[in-house]
Parts: sequence; C-alpha cells; structure tokens
Amino acid sequence: MKVAVCDDDRSALERVVGMICGMDIVKVCDVYQSVPDLVKAVKNKKHYDIVVMNIGGGSGFDGINGARRLGELDADTKIIYMTRYTEKYVQEIFLSPANLSGFLVKPVDEEMLKKNLQKVMETRARPENQKMEITYKHKVESIPYDDIFYLESMGHLVVIHTKKGDYRSYDRLEKVKERLPGNFVHCHKSYVVNMDCIQRIDKNRIFLINSKELPISKSRYGETRERYALYTEQLLLALKNGSHSL
Repeated sequence: MKVAVCDDDRSALERVVGMICGMDIVKVCDVYQSVPDLVKAVKNKKHYDIVVMNIGGGSGFDGINGARRLGELDADTKIIYMTRYTEKYVQEIFLSPANLSGFLVKPVDEEMLKKNLQKVMETRARPENQKMEITYKHKVESIPYDDIFYLESMGHLVVIHTKKGDYRSYDRLEKVKERLPGNFVHCHKSYVVNMDCIQRIDKNRIFLINSKELPISKSRYGETRERYALYTEQLLLALKNGSHSL
C-alpha cells in the first residue's frame, strides 16, 4: 500500500513514519508537514491508499478540512485520524465529509496503527460477494457496495448512484435492497441510502458527503433515525478501539 502521514509536529511525524516503514504491508510512505502540500500533491495525481492525518496542530493546520479536500480529489483514499485531544474532536469528525477509516490517540500505539492499516488492506481485498451485480440492456455490471451513495426508484428502473457514476437496472427497489448489507437504510419509498455516506440528518432530510440531499418520509423517519443512531454509536466504539475500517 501507498501511505502518507501528515502532521506539523515533527517528532510525532517521525515516530509514526518509523513505525509504518517497518511494516511489510506498506510499499511507500511519504511525509508532509502541511495540509496544503499534501492536497497539492494529490491534486497533481499523487495517489495514496491511506493518509494518516493529524487533526489538531499549530496555527493554520486543519486536518479535518484537509481530509474533506482529499475525499473530493480521490474518493479511494482512506483517512485515519490521529490526535491527542480525543474528546474535542470525536464528534466533529462525523460532521465533516471524509473517507474515514480509523481514529488513533496520540502517542500512537504501534499495534493499533498496524491494525488500522491491515483493516484497510483487508477492505481492498474483499471477495466478489461484496459487490452487487446488475443487468441493464444485456450488460452485466459489478458494483462494490462501498462505492454506492444511494439507490433511487424511477418507474421501472432502479438507479444506483455511485462514486464512479450512475448505473441502471430493470428491477424494483424493494427487491434490490434485499441484496444490500446492513449499512443501508430504506429512508423513503424511492430511496435507500448507504449510511457510510451520510453527513447528517435533520427532521426530514438526509445530507450526504457528496453534497446530495435525500428526503425522509414520515412513515420511515423513526426507523431511519434509530438505525443511523445505532450505526454511529457502533462506528464510534469501533474507531475508539481501533478496529474499524469503512
């Protein structure tokens, strides 16, 4: 894997990089002391499988906003946050769209860091049953569940909105949703959404990390809120334990 570490604290940066360079699962580990430098590199087509990003730092260091920009530039890059100030940032990280994969507490524990990196590697090596196969106009498409933002019913079609574009299938939404994993919720008769992609929910709308908004029907509001609340609680617990990868 190709990894980048971004932190304005040079001693912490060197410590984490030293750990990563000793792991055989990592092919490349680049170092950045400023968020703009990292964003510029990715903008110039530099790809990283994982970015280990410090959240809070000195003046002008904004790791959360940097993670958001990286997600816009390269949707395949996973973010692992690290910070000394867990309580300060643990809620804020869910309010800003980012391809979040893990959360580490400084000083970073080497074993926890390795587990987070391995989780990303395992996610990228998921078997074919982690994909949805659809047929449209005699053409078969295989779509990773992780790439799906939401599904939309449009007459006799289901439109699958993904990070790489839209796909169509002659099918019913009720039938298609039976093939989806547990992180999808049916929020409206015409929409099923991937909870990994939700930025926030208000009284009748869902706001996604790609800036799209989806309605929540009155009949599905209670279930949607409860499912998402449980999902975020479990995610937060997993991130604190260093054992989750989206």
